[in-house]
Amino acid sequence: MSDSDSYRIVSAEITVLVDDYSGFTRLLAEHGFSALVSILYSDGTVFRVLLDSGSSGSVLIKNASSLGVSLESVDVIALSHRHYDHSGGLSKLIATVGSKPVIAHPDVLRPCYSKSRGFTRFDVGMPPAVKRSLQRLELVLTKKPTELAPGVWFLGEVDRYYDSNYAIKNFRTTSGEAIVDELLLDDTAIAVSLGEKAIVIAGCSHSGIANIVRQAKRLTGAREIVVLGGFHLMSADSETISRVVEELVHEGIVDVYAGHCTGLRGEARLLERFGDRMTKIHSGYRLRIEQPMESQLLRGS
Repeated sequence: MSDSDSYRIVSAEITVLVDDYSGFTRLLAEHGFSALVSILYSDGTVFRVLLDSGSSGSVLIKNASSLGVSLESVDVIALSHRHYDHSGGLSKLIATVGSKPVIAHPDVLRPCYSKSRGFTRFDVGMPPAVKRSLQRLELVLTKKPTELAPGVWFLGEVDRYYDSNYAIKNFRTTSGEAIVDELLLDDTAIAVSLGEKAIVIAGCSHSGIANIVRQAKRLTGAREIVVLGGFHLMSADSETISRVVEELVHEGIVDVYAGHCTGLRGEARLLERFGDRMTKIHSGYRLRIEQPMESQLLRGS
């Protein structure tokens, strides 16, 4: 068996551990997102990435226990961006499972404020307790795309090819002594290469979900993309939502699994455009994609 055969991905399983919606389950929901990405290689090796940790950590740990998911087996934690609903659970997670390597963009430690209806909210970024916890961890901060394991990519800083202002408006940060508009350059995602296809797992898509998909295609060489996560369309107007959906079609999306911050209007437009290839995710949702020799794609359940 060649080295390339040894590291051929047999399957990728994504388990949504935290989402805003619990579906028709006995699991918990909260405003936030977390997903476990488990990659099985042809030599039997399993590599596990936890993307994000939800808001509290309590929902993540409780749901993982209910689903029989071992968080202790996670190889690396990746942060899609700094917002509390994606990073807030880290302190409780680390206290429960011990130290794990964490990879994120360098801007993940910057403050972030939000402005809505004329009011400013301080601070919607990474909670102070989480920042203190990170001092005890192996923290890898990089803007560059990084291959975490064969065929498994941390996308790094995402190029803004398509307009993503709809996903970053009303956010602020500091520059010197001034508070300025926030570009959220730390927003990123995970991609898994499955031959002609790839799966992208996005936390909130402040970079623009079409930009994230475009970067994933460049890194994996895939022509078709399966995308799962939050697409931050909940505050976008109808024209913007339609534009973003058509960008996804242009980028070769074949299946959509939407949740968290996608919003009702976003989900409705995706359902209209993709039909039965659009699925609303929830806490506990599992998607398994297998790559046999003929690269067959199996639907989730």
